[in-house]
Amino acid sequence: MNKCGYVLLLLAAPLLAAPLTWESLIQSADQDLRYQSSQKRANISTSRNTKLWDKLEFRYKLDGFSFAQHDFELRLTPKAFGEGSADRAHYEAQMAYANAMLAEDRGILLYDRYERAIHYLMRKRFLALNQELYQINSDRIEVLHIKSGSATFNPQDLMSALEKEASIRAALINDSNSLRNSEAKLRRWIPDFDSVELDSTWLPSMEEIEAQVKDGVEINDTYPQLAMAKGKMDSEKARAKQDVASRRDYISHIGVGYSMKVESLMKKYKELEPADVYGTGTYKDYKEEFESETGCRSLTGCSQTATVLVPDMDNRQTKDKFFVNVGIKLPFFDSNKDNDLRNQVADLDAEGDYMDKVRDVTVKVNRLVEQINDYLAQWKVQKGFADKVKEGEIFEQFAKDAGSDPLLLLRARESAVESELNAAKLETDVYDLYLELLQYAGVLSKEGVQNHLVGGLK
Repeated sequence: MNKCGYVLLLLAAPLLAAPLTWESLIQSADQDLRYQSSQKRANISTSRNTKLWDKLEFRYKLDGFSFAQHDFELRLTPKAFGEGSADRAHYEAQMAYANAMLAEDRGILLYDRYERAIHYLMRKRFLALNQELYQINSDRIEVLHIKSGSATFNPQDLMSALEKEASIRAALINDSNSLRNSEAKLRRWIPDFDSVELDSTWLPSMEEIEAQVKDGVEINDTYPQLAMAKGKMDSEKARAKQDVASRRDYISHIGVGYSMKVESLMKKYKELEPADVYGTGTYKDYKEEFESETGCRSLTGCSQTATVLVPDMDNRQTKDKFFVNVGIKLPFFDSNKDNDLRNQVADLDAEGDYMDKVRDVTVKVNRLVEQINDYLAQWKVQKGFADKVKEGEIFEQFAKDAGSDPLLLLRARESAVESELNAAKLETDVYDLYLELLQYAGVLSKEGVQNHLVGGLK
């Protein structure tokens, strides 16, 4: 191969689709848009902004349109007594609820993937067993055609075999269609695989499942649905505590301000006496205004006064220019009995909803465990019979009874395959129920687990 061929091969290598495996199927859940959206929602819900006060405002007061006096105030509304602890409790409840929702969403995504992969593997087993049944029935039809001229030939046996052939062919078509549908759904999650390489060793044995459920299952608040219900209950209780705490705002506000006066703009009307304007009087610059109103020309003989607009000096000390503003609420005349009663009812409603969810999950989980044990008991019977046939015990007995009659031997083989098929169907039912049990228990919600099925309820 020339250099150009090698280059083309290297360029095309990344484009070649890889086979679908359990690892790639499980990892695809992390890339699912629903899971990513749930992660963003959880991150937003668990982000907390520490609140040191309820409100902080800046106030400004203009005293008169001369723009000579300005008041500046920084007013703070403190948090009510106990509001900080109530806020923390509400935040922790919201965080627990958001994390439980995230776990529930991940469990649903992985449940769909495991369920479809299990059905794909089990359908392949159904297909192989039905093909074996089809071959056994074809051999029976051939034998019956050969015996058609003998005295022991029964046309009804041939008719039954032909009817069974049609039934098995329909089952084969159903298995093939189910495999195609399963593969099509798998492609929705991983669209670019070229083949399916799901290893059946990923599936736990019936004995392993039985060991986990035979003594029942312990139900606790780690179950995502119960964690969600508890988070919601705690959130509603914390919100009620916030409502109670918000009514303890005994100090409505605390303000610190500064009163500033612009002397160049300050003027006031003052009643001046003769001594104020004559000689070394304080307002000697306003002698003309004084004389204009009083008619006086000197201090001698002048007893009148005049109202004159003069400058206003800010003679305050710096410390006197600051002021404090405090508002205190008088709670003695308020009645909060109705609010307290409403909060108690809300707490009871939240606890009731939580207990309803606990009962619902408990009933469903116990029913799942009961059904799994029931199917496992049936599976043991079917599997035991099929194993006996495979081991040759029943074959030997049939051979002794049948002599040279091949129809009885075919019936023995068929019975073994049918028991194997029934056992496989029961295994599928067990896997479905077991998978649902793992979802309830939150096993499918765990991250970093390679095989949730084998990990089980540990």
